[in-house]
Amino acid sequence: MEGQINNNTSLDDEIDLVELLKQIWSGRKIILYSAIVGGLMGLIIALLSPNSYSASVSIVPQLSGETKVGGNLSGIAALAGINLGSVGASDELSPYVYPLLVESVPFQLELMQSRFNFEGIKEPISFFKYHTEIKKSSLFQITKKYTIGLPFLILDVLKGKEDNMGFNLSQSSTIFDFTEKEANVSEILEENISIEINEKDNFILIKSTSPEPLLSAQLAERVTGLLQKYITKIKIAKAQENLEFLKERIKEKEMSFKRVQKELAKFSDRNNNVVSVISSMKQQNLQSEYSLAFGVYSELAKQIEQAEIQVKKDTPILTVVQPVQVPDEKSGPKRSLILLTWIFLGGILSCGWILVEKPMKKLWDKVKS
Repeated sequence: MEGQINNNTSLDDEIDLVELLKQIWSGRKIILYSAIVGGLMGLIIALLSPNSYSASVSIVPQLSGETKVGGNLSGIAALAGINLGSVGASDELSPYVYPLLVESVPFQLELMQSRFNFEGIKEPISFFKYHTEIKKSSLFQITKKYTIGLPFLILDVLKGKEDNMGFNLSQSSTIFDFTEKEANVSEILEENISIEINEKDNFILIKSTSPEPLLSAQLAERVTGLLQKYITKIKIAKAQENLEFLKERIKEKEMSFKRVQKELAKFSDRNNNVVSVISSMKQQNLQSEYSLAFGVYSELAKQIEQAEIQVKKDTPILTVVQPVQVPDEKSGPKRSLILLTWIFLGGILSCGWILVEKPMKKLWDKVKS
């Protein structure tokens, strides 16, 4: 009995599959026309898409030896079922933080205000000025904005732009707020800049894409420089703070030392030929005060020298293993891939419509009845 039920189920499944294939075959003309329309759409998009050029820089962060040794010990211990945790770990900034730094608001603001050479413009101008005052939207960008991007435009209008509640954030050094233009330029930068971490070969790839070959190379180089700057700022913050503290203290002690030194010199000149116990005691007190002030001043000078060495020691280095080159071949768009994708999309959508058309009609008839 069970065997008969299974046979009937298999037969029903086979009949359903055949029925689906018959529906698709009966609508082959619709599928063909849809694929042609999709192909035409893909052809238009492929032809209107501007050429893009990619430039990249390969860098290797110089991590301390402790981190590497700790990592090796952890790997060996893991084979024995032992977890060493953070043994041997250093305070090096993880490369996984680099993409977050590049996407941060201060980094984006500084990058968009950096000056670059653009085609057709004699003097270097900022990336922000070029995209807000000079560059005009291409036909492809306008078409994309009001076709594919139309739902997002409607959502933005319905949602409205959130402001900072009327507060003035210009006096704050830790709170940032993008203007509408800055947000748009930041989106362009995020789309055209990427950071890839290659764990296997232990290097980081900074890649930039632009319609202009020279600009893509400039962007990659500038991102590398800013990344070095921000990593250094984070890494040496504690040592730099200590150095600044010592410099402030030595200024105070220098004034105190010079004051005591001047008093001792004046007293010695006035009492050069005077022999008395009182003058002798006074001179000894001044000499002791001078020695103490000189000792403190000398010690602070030594600590400042050590702090400066520590700052240089803590300064991370991003070693460039493959410098940026101006690309001579375009990296995109893949026009053949765009064309095939739209042909496939047109065929798939038409197949879906053919399969749901009859069930939808039946459902609609039931609703009307």
